[in-house]
Amino acid sequence: MYLADGGGTSSTPPEFGQRKLRVDPSAIPEARKAFEHALSEFDNKIKQAVEDLPTRPWAGDPISSETAKAFNQQTSDAALTALATYRKQLQQVVDQLTKIEEQYRMVEGDNTALWGKHLQG
Repeated sequence: MYLADGGGTSSTPPEFGQRKLRVDPSAIPEARKAFEHALSEFDNKIKQAVEDLPTRPWAGDPISSETAKAFNQQTSDAALTALATYRKQLQQVVDQLTKIEEQYRMVEGDNTALWGKHLQG
């Protein structure tokens, strides 16, 4: 399994880039499990961080209020967008691998059935 640069257009910000994943058919189930695990870990670890956003004024004074506001406008929104984009990409990989695995199993099942008929006939 390896990643290669992908082409095409995307609504994804360029700093996150689009990649193509190539997986040997026999490795599809394990690759899917690995991405499902990554997605689960991401959800578990990021939950608290997202709950801590937006940043709140820490001193309760006008200066910390303005600082928190500026931070949230400049950083918090971009961070949440990046996290949402990353999660969406992980989910898309899981969905694609699941679909490919299902298709592969159908084709291989058909091939096995055909070979059995050929060997018996």
